[in-house]
Order: sequence, then C-alpha cells, then structure tokens
Amino acid sequence: MKPVEHKPAWLREFIPNGNMGKLDVCMCEGCGRYVIRQQLGVWDYYDPGIIQDDDLIVAIILRRALARIRWDNTFRQPVLYTVSGTAGLKADGQYLAEHDCRLARITDRAFKPPRRERTPGKPMFDAKLSKADVAEFARLWHMPLAALRAEVRARPPTLL
Repeated sequence: MKPVEHKPAWLREFIPNGNMGKLDVCMCEGCGRYVIRQQLGVWDYYDPGIIQDDDLIVAIILRRALARIRWDNTFRQPVLYTVSGTAGLKADGQYLAEHDCRLARITDRAFKPPRRERTPGKPMFDAKLSKADVAEFARLWHMPLAALRAEVRARPPTLL
C-alpha cells in the first residue's frame, strides 16, 4: 500500500534511528497514514500531531485516549506515558492522541524538542578532583583484578 500522505519531517528528530524507547514510525495498514507506534507488550498507535493548549480541550471532548510526552534530554528522545481519562493531564503538557482510522486527526502540529539543559562539550557535572584523586584512580584502574580483590579484603570496612 502506498502512503496517503508525506511523512512529517519532524518525526526524524522525534524518533531517531536506533532509539531506546521502542518507538517507531510506520504506515497504518487500514488508512495508509503515518502513525507512531510504541511497543510495551501491546502495540499502541498514535497520530503524529502534538496536542497541547486548545487542542487538548478538543481531545478531551472527543474522548480520545492520550499519551503524555516527556522529553529525555540525556538520550534526546521522547518517552510516552499513557493518561487515564483526565487523571495525569497537565495544561502545559504535550500529548499524542491514539490513532483511529475512522477519525480525523486533531492536529498536525510538529514537535519542537526543548533546548538542551547544558551546552554541548561541557560535562554533565562539575567535578573537582585533586591530582591525588586522579592518581589513586589511575593506580586502581591499572591494578590486576586479583591484586585489587586482595587489597579490598585487607582493608577494614568503613562507615560513610
């Protein structure tokens, strides 16, 4: 079956190749439109349109099942959480609506990932290590495993 529409370009950033979250973009076999599918035991299919602000009210009125999007800045990919009814809905959240071939999409809004929390090239944490700490790490790193085990057994236990 040929796709009925073009694949939205923003989906390449939303679901990158080799993602860790079990998300995938595929074509619906029933209607030929692109959908986002997630496999967590059962396959869930969502329309590729970000629901937020006024569209959220429309989705609630139409009783569409929603999945909240939380962006993981570490892996630069989304994580989806199923929302039960109105429990778990937040006015400032972003959501995906469950796909139904019979119904039109609520929105075609593209996803814009949040800005990075840290600048690229800077460490995630600001570690202040002394030269003695670095030397001790290097000594333990290059020590054979048997010698390391013997040294650990010889030390008395310390309380933190």
